[in-house]
Amino acid sequence: MIRTSFDTKKMTKTINNIIQYSNGYLDETKKSESKIASKIARISVKTFYDYLDGLARMHPEMLHHVYEWGEIGNPGERLFNLKTISVGKSVSVDGELTQSSSIKDGSTEPFYDKASIMEYGETVTVSEKEAQSLFFEIDGEEFFRKGPITIANPGGEAVRGSFVRSFNEFYKNYFSQIYLRSIKFYQHLENANAYKKNIKGSTISSNPRNLGKNSAMQWIATMPGDDFIG
Repeated sequence: MIRTSFDTKKMTKTINNIIQYSNGYLDETKKSESKIASKIARISVKTFYDYLDGLARMHPEMLHHVYEWGEIGNPGERLFNLKTISVGKSVSVDGELTQSSSIKDGSTEPFYDKASIMEYGETVTVSEKEAQSLFFEIDGEEFFRKGPITIANPGGEAVRGSFVRSFNEFYKNYFSQIYLRSIKFYQHLENANAYKKNIKGSTISSNPRNLGKNSAMQWIATMPGDDFIG
């Protein structure tokens, strides 16, 4: 009878190390789900600001109301603000319109709620306050009128609902389908290079689980997008 034997101790240790390494990697990734979601949300906010500024410069007739007078597309003169809200592992982005503080030529005080009034197409009634009559200009021609003037759609037909439509279009299509693909975000998710890079070292590591955690943190830290650095 011919017989041979195998020492499986080394093989078993290698397999156990790989399992511990993988578990450490998965645990750290799972633990960081809300952190990853929050970072993606913050990237989306920064990208939305740039997106809407550019869109406003291309279509001022549509988005002039969400900037101070004469400052369409100017980042420092926006009349809207986005913020991220985290509840457990769920993250949302809320947009709100803010008040205007600038004064339009020919006026004496700000039209404080111009962004929201024009966005939602609210009717505005203008009345004399201290003067005996109202003054307004249409196509370069000056007019005076006594009594209140009702403006049914102060921002124009193209303005009504345009900020909400732009917000929805950005999040439903542009950010997920175009922007994240352009920075190779999905490619990073599909190719866990940090996991592959360190798995060989895990077979001889004295603490393979910790190595797995560190590999996951490295993978998360190198995700594409400015906010993922650090």
